[in-house]
Amino acid sequence: MKPVLCIPATPACVARIAPVAAALATRGHRVTWSWEGADSDRAAAIAFGLPQDATPHAHERDSIAVLAHASERTLALAETLAAFGCCILRVDAGARTFAHDRAARELDRRADVLLCATSTQRDNLRRDGIAIARAIVSGCGLHATASAWPQTSERATVALLLSEGPDQDSIRNALSAVAHAHGLDVEEIKSLQQIAGARAVVTDRDDAQVVACAMRVPCVVAQAFTARPETVACGASRIAGDEPIAIARALEVALLSPRDWAQPYGTALDAEAIERAIAAAPATDPIELPSDGDFTGRALGAEECESVARAIRSGTLNSTKGTFVTAFERAFAQHAGRQHAIACTSGSTAVHCAIAALGLAPGDEVITTPITDMGALTCICYEGGVPVFADVDPRTMNVTAKTIAAQLTDRTRAIVVTHLFGLVCEMAPIQALARERGIPIVEDCAQAFGATSRDGRAGSFGAIACYSLQQGKHMTTGEGGIVATDDAQLARRMFLFVNKAWGYGDKQPDHYFPALNARMTELQGAVALPQLQKLPWVLARRRAIAASITAGLRAVRGIRLPNEPEGGTHSWWKYAFFVDAASIDGGAVALGARMKARGVFCAPRYVQKPAFECALFRDFTAHPVTRMPLEHNPRRDAAQPMFSRSDYPGAVEALESVVVLPIDEFYEEKHIDHVCAVIRDEAKALSRA
Repeated sequence: MKPVLCIPATPACVARIAPVAAALATRGHRVTWSWEGADSDRAAAIAFGLPQDATPHAHERDSIAVLAHASERTLALAETLAAFGCCILRVDAGARTFAHDRAARELDRRADVLLCATSTQRDNLRRDGIAIARAIVSGCGLHATASAWPQTSERATVALLLSEGPDQDSIRNALSAVAHAHGLDVEEIKSLQQIAGARAVVTDRDDAQVVACAMRVPCVVAQAFTARPETVACGASRIAGDEPIAIARALEVALLSPRDWAQPYGTALDAEAIERAIAAAPATDPIELPSDGDFTGRALGAEECESVARAIRSGTLNSTKGTFVTAFERAFAQHAGRQHAIACTSGSTAVHCAIAALGLAPGDEVITTPITDMGALTCICYEGGVPVFADVDPRTMNVTAKTIAAQLTDRTRAIVVTHLFGLVCEMAPIQALARERGIPIVEDCAQAFGATSRDGRAGSFGAIACYSLQQGKHMTTGEGGIVATDDAQLARRMFLFVNKAWGYGDKQPDHYFPALNARMTELQGAVALPQLQKLPWVLARRRAIAASITAGLRAVRGIRLPNEPEGGTHSWWKYAFFVDAASIDGGAVALGARMKARGVFCAPRYVQKPAFECALFRDFTAHPVTRMPLEHNPRRDAAQPMFSRSDYPGAVEALESVVVLPIDEFYEEKHIDHVCAVIRDEAKALSRA
């Protein structure tokens, strides 16, 4: 068994550490305590059986030090303990306010084993680049301690526990009016135990939030941020900020709210799990790739938080009366080089806006690609049109003038081109074909922000350009979209479409045609503005990353790599490469499976089948949305399914051979090296002699 020294810095630290100490004691470890102070180094030496004049590295001790408080003194102590070969166990690792966390981050980096109260705290460690292989979610020691404190009878008081920072007199005065209206007094308290029995507590201390949660006392947080978001999420705490009037309003809500929240922490520490973590320390993480599904791969940060906070403080979240969406539309129109831009709820809605603006008649045909998101197809049906699929070039996975021409009929009313993965379609011949037939072009630029070709920039070729702001796109608002055009009449029609066809600003407005509410909210607009400002950096980073991946894979036999287009720039939404099954056994599917098994997520085949093989298009007559347009089109007499893969050799070949590797702007050299090494290794293992 190992000697364990618990070193608290405050009474609250004792409460946080005590359950960990008790858990280790039950496993037979010898636990001692030493108050953090000037003589901590001497106390540590005595506790671990070292001579009091021992020098660092003179002894290798199989010992554990438990620390909770993060301060400059604690950091110095941690350095001394580490020099003596001590395993540092950090309680409440990953707790962050995202305001003043330097000491906490540094202590977490120096610790050998990290005990996190929640999975959110563990995620915070990942955000800071700290190896989470050393972290376990062990519950909250302070919550466990407070839950065991005796409950007292309820007092007609609002407890006030503040540090020296806030304007206490102003806060007390603001609280008094609310408290008196409820027959309560405001009571200043000094210790966490005094929270018990209060009707509510107002505090700027994170430890008080945990104790209030455990004791079922509603808590108002007099800070703009909290290291204990789990107490907010469960309903125990409310964030008010430091403005007295906001704190008073939050208290009013807290006093009228039920105390039935579910406790957000586990009830007991897992001593065996802590022991296993100690035995494995120090550990290092395997390389974990950034993901655009979370903060590791998304350029979302303080700028977006500040912008959203301003939107919320304005009290106006609807774009018809707010300013953020309008500002984003103006900025995006300038970015896209277009006269008009209209924001909406999603990329799917953006394409729907474009199709609706063209004013299709029932049974009109729209030529599009079979390799696209379903949201860009069903909108055609909803507007009375029939989707007609053009094949793609198997080397680019984009439609071409030749494949479009093969599908033209006298019912064709629009062409939708999708610049897949950020590679611009060969637009000059497509434009010439469209002009010759008088057919408008709609560009789906969801994956092609900033992409260019020798002929121009994505979004500049068609009558309307459509963009997506979904979670995984170059810039994001979670969900969201925007359309751009130079045609004032089309812009008017799309503006109406997102506003239930209500003529805002007209002398006698009316609902002019069927349309839904597809407006972007002010919260999304507030995120979109700083995201747009970051877009040039995002594109530059992705191009550099893609170039490095290409260099790392250039010599791999049996793989065809994507490249920057001649005379243009790829926007690299994803890195899509092609696998020759004649050279690599099992082709794209086998290689992709081996990549994923080694932690390199990818999408072999991208989508599993062309869009026309999805259930809703295998039989157009099965649903009113797809059947009704067909009733006005000669294709109604064709047998179902209307489209066969034998007519789309390019799409079939491309999907069978492609592996789509997600990349993002936060790939570092170590990530690129790891990805390339895995692909090289697995391609070699599958290589046919």
